[in-house]
Amino acid sequence: MLVISIRSIFSDDKGNGRATAMAFATMVSSFGTDAYGINPANFDYNKPTLKKNKKTSGQNQKLFLNKPEWEIAPFCIGGGYGSDSSIEFYNSYLSYLSIDRNKFVNMFTDLASVLEFRNNILPGEKTDVNYDFELKWFSVNFSGPKFGAVNFSMADRVGLNTNVNSRDEYLPLTFQVNYDPGTQKTSLTNVNLAQSEAIAWWIRKYSLGYAKLFNFSPKSSVKALSIGFSVSLVHGFGNVSTYESKLNINTWGVKNNNGVNHVDSIKGKQDFHVQSALTDFFQDYKDGHEAKYTLFPTPAGLGYSFDFGITMQIGKQWKVAASVTDLGKITWDYNTITNNDTNYFAYYNFDLTVTDPTYNRLVDDLGGYQTQDSGTSFKSDMPTKIRAGLMYQPSDKFLIEANWYKGTNDLPGNTHYNIVTVGSEYYPLNYLPVRAGISVGGPGAFYISLGTGLRYRRFTLDIGTHGINQLIQNKRFSVAISSRIIL
Repeated sequence: MLVISIRSIFSDDKGNGRATAMAFATMVSSFGTDAYGINPANFDYNKPTLKKNKKTSGQNQKLFLNKPEWEIAPFCIGGGYGSDSSIEFYNSYLSYLSIDRNKFVNMFTDLASVLEFRNNILPGEKTDVNYDFELKWFSVNFSGPKFGAVNFSMADRVGLNTNVNSRDEYLPLTFQVNYDPGTQKTSLTNVNLAQSEAIAWWIRKYSLGYAKLFNFSPKSSVKALSIGFSVSLVHGFGNVSTYESKLNINTWGVKNNNGVNHVDSIKGKQDFHVQSALTDFFQDYKDGHEAKYTLFPTPAGLGYSFDFGITMQIGKQWKVAASVTDLGKITWDYNTITNNDTNYFAYYNFDLTVTDPTYNRLVDDLGGYQTQDSGTSFKSDMPTKIRAGLMYQPSDKFLIEANWYKGTNDLPGNTHYNIVTVGSEYYPLNYLPVRAGISVGGPGAFYISLGTGLRYRRFTLDIGTHGINQLIQNKRFSVAISSRIIL
């Protein structure tokens, strides 16, 4: 059974246009609704006061942004995909390795197909294949001068992760081919596959957060300190994961009879472990029924997560911050299927056609249908991430920020790699920010990000692209767009 998935460097802010444009180096400088999923301490922050500026020339008064009581971020969206090899590899690998056991069986009874798969589909080196998506339905931030700030957000994440082994690891050249001229039969033996661990899921977070900003004496070197946290109810709508997936297969006596291959015998051992939980939306689709999407489908898993953050302003120009996000677990207990298939198999004297019952039994065996167990719950961690950052802001028009972050696991939207990012923001015009950033580490190793936005009165629109250099190399790319309304 083959499952496709991703390992991505994109984090909880992939639906944030500003963060994407700055290579996700915004842990210190994202405030209000932009702080969701990054640093809950920044839900509450110092804001400019209402000012009126009457110029000597007699021009109209200019209204500066006052302290907002409400911030609303509706329908922010972002995502990306790619691979270490190329976008073409991403597309061909996904299409070639669909969960189609008929195609799988047919391939490993023909030497030319095996060589085609090994030499032209599998990568020369281990390769990450990526897809990642976030939709923040809305985020609402309410702040008051005395009690602090409260944030409520609802966001969906979809992640697919796979780490494709190199061709020498995935399908080593240890198999043997034997052709008998007398019978015109071919045997293909000792074929070994070592597939990669993988996970795919769709989860939704309903988050409630609180933060409080404490301002200190102007004479103090520490001017302000903000502390915040959030608690999330997690609904999981789909989870399919596989690990320790291996296969040894030996095929004897393959002969073509009038366009149909006949096989004397296929023997081998399959060793894979799969667990899945899917909401009814996927079950209907799988069973051939008309799938009807609803905004609130029955969750296949329930869980929780916690975020905690702190931000400190030092002097007038420096800020430091740290946060831990997505600390929690999900229990998957609806429409669950677990499969631990470590069985040997042997099938004799059949044709490679769907009209042959022996062939169909082999296909079902390789699909793991005979060893499935339904109704057993399982648990998964949340993609916990640790962040730290430093920001320097010499003026209202310019800032530069450096971040470090690292995941505690390789779940979708996370990575165990250390990643260092540097991003900057500059306002050549009061309503037009220009942003750029770089990140080093993780899949893809090096990224360049660019983006801009629009500030018009109390409306903000941000657009960001991450991996401009990766796009030029035809490997990886992501984009995000987000908005915010201040009331």
